[in-house]
Amino acid sequence: YSKSALRDDAMYELANSFVKSNDTDKAMQMYDRLNSEYRRSAFTSKALLRQGLVYYNGNDNERALSKFKKVASDFPGSGEAVQAVSAARLIYIDLGRVDEYAAWVRTLDYVEVTDVELDNTMYLAAEKPYLDNETDNAIRQFNKYLNQFPRGIHALKSHFYIAQLYYKKDLFDNAQPHYKYVVDASKSEYTEQATVKLCEIYLTNANWSKAIPVLQGLEDEADYPQNVLYAQSNLMNAYYQTEDFNSAESYAEKVLRNSNLDNKVKSDAKIIIARSAIKTGNETKAKSAYADLEQIATGSVAAEALFYNAYFKNKEGKYEASNTKIQKLAKDYSSYKYYSAKGLVVMAKNFYALGDAFQATYILESVISNFPDFDDVVQEASSELNKIKAEEAKTNSSIETDDN
Repeated sequence: YSKSALRDDAMYELANSFVKSNDTDKAMQMYDRLNSEYRRSAFTSKALLRQGLVYYNGNDNERALSKFKKVASDFPGSGEAVQAVSAARLIYIDLGRVDEYAAWVRTLDYVEVTDVELDNTMYLAAEKPYLDNETDNAIRQFNKYLNQFPRGIHALKSHFYIAQLYYKKDLFDNAQPHYKYVVDASKSEYTEQATVKLCEIYLTNANWSKAIPVLQGLEDEADYPQNVLYAQSNLMNAYYQTEDFNSAESYAEKVLRNSNLDNKVKSDAKIIIARSAIKTGNETKAKSAYADLEQIATGSVAAEALFYNAYFKNKEGKYEASNTKIQKLAKDYSSYKYYSAKGLVVMAKNFYALGDAFQATYILESVISNFPDFDDVVQEASSELNKIKAEEAKTNSSIETDDN
């Protein structure tokens, strides 16, 4: 039936049946014959579209694009042409080449593509690799989207996602401005998480001046109680680091008013109160806080609390009791050299107060020789040693005068 008017129809249906039976090579050959022999057939555009779809389903995107573009250019305005443009859009999204799609589709006068459609298309090109865990590709596509549509429909979501991707790669400086965009925008489902991450970046960099207002915002706006506690805990530390000791104490008190605190959080709050009180000269408050710390602290904080127990006993004139605490400090916390060294200086003061100048001098000279890394401790030991020597010189002089 080579002359039949239905021959092109039959060829098209035969090619389709080959596709259904997964014999794509024969299908493509039949579509090609149809396109070659019947250039003006109503089935030519359909055959080209089908070829494009076969290539697309086989992940041969470049050949698929070639067929879809041919349908779009050779059969403008047809139903097949519109379908071809839609299919090509999906490929360009998959390939992350939406800018090429935008340039091409604008040459087709029968397709009206709005900025909204291009915005959505470019966003989908970024979201797909993000959902597929293709981190580097997603970063590239989100950057493309934000460069093309800085105030786009999906700008907020894109800033959050790209920040998360940078954070995942430990590129915190890259993540920071994107988290800040989300934090500064109107409150959204991403605000709280972005605020926590932005705080973490500032705190890691010891950027206290930037961390404090963001932490205050988190404290005021957080929906989750653990984030309120996170904000308060870090505010007490940030204020301490910036030497605003009154605010540090205030936030430490806030932290302690939370229920169900574990000992680590309690210890962190108490040490801020104790240290701030020492800095502001409120030794009564410091003594109370350090006493509480002795009951719950571990490690270096426990060593610090034990040292101050000895320190306050020395100030109260309880010299032997002070020495007992320092001996415990040396025995149980010997790995914490700084407070061991400071404890020895207090021990020397205790011995001198108990009338043993020789032992006091020996201890201070030992501190100066053995702890050169702790400048403040060596300086204090040297000062005490000079005082003792000066007092002893006066005493000896007095004895010599009396003998004469």
